[in-house]
Amino acid sequence: MFGPLVLASFLAFASVVSSTGILLPLYVWPEDDSTWAPVYNAVSSHPDILFQIIVNPDSGPGDSAYPDENIIAGVAKLNSYDNVQVLGYIPTNYAERDISEVIDDISIYSKWSSNKSKNITVSGIFFDEAPNTNDADKISYMQSVSKSAKSGCLSTVVFNPGATLEDGSADGYFEAADLIVEFENSYSAWTTNIPANKFSSSKNYSKDAIILYSAPMTLDYEAVVQEAQSMGLGAAYLTNTDNYMSVETVQKVAASFVQ
Repeated sequence: MFGPLVLASFLAFASVVSSTGILLPLYVWPEDDSTWAPVYNAVSSHPDILFQIIVNPDSGPGDSAYPDENIIAGVAKLNSYDNVQVLGYIPTNYAERDISEVIDDISIYSKWSSNKSKNITVSGIFFDEAPNTNDADKISYMQSVSKSAKSGCLSTVVFNPGATLEDGSADGYFEAADLIVEFENSYSAWTTNIPANKFSSSKNYSKDAIILYSAPMTLDYEAVVQEAQSMGLGAAYLTNTDNYMSVETVQKVAASFVQ
């Protein structure tokens, strides 16, 4: 039987473990059901891990009301799993893109839930090319697009500046986002620097995410994932390419999590 101190330590560790999920840029086009099969297998094999999966039909949702039939089939299958949130990809060009275009993209994703044939509901938005600067106008821009998403029932908002937020800007960005990717870089860049130096503040670790690319399958994914868990980061992912056009690593990443 666990003693009080051991049990308390175990419960504290368990709470950290369960808080870290997988943020997966799923940019591979689903030619057929087998293309995303490694993702489905990882999701079904690890029901205790939250998978936040980013879909990107056409550098955003595209101009039509609903996506291609292949995307429809794939998103519907993702939505059949309780531990998946589907996020729609939208670029902001570092808060320089016309905000009306961003809001139009949000509206299209929001209306996917009205599809009659299959459940292609999107749970949130992944805003790529997000700014990281301490610029009041850019912070206001990101707060506005976040508000627009949430008002459209897209309740999970992720910003991806891919870099550490500038001094004085973190509160403004984290107020608007549920998760921020403050480190999107190569595996080697992560392992050759002190992890704590890659984030604006340790107080936001639970809302921080890392995405590492160029991580060959022979490397130690487990060490990275378990470091992310021990820090209490919100999400992590590693891929063996530099363009997210592979799903080879998803099962290895999921298997690296301490349950």
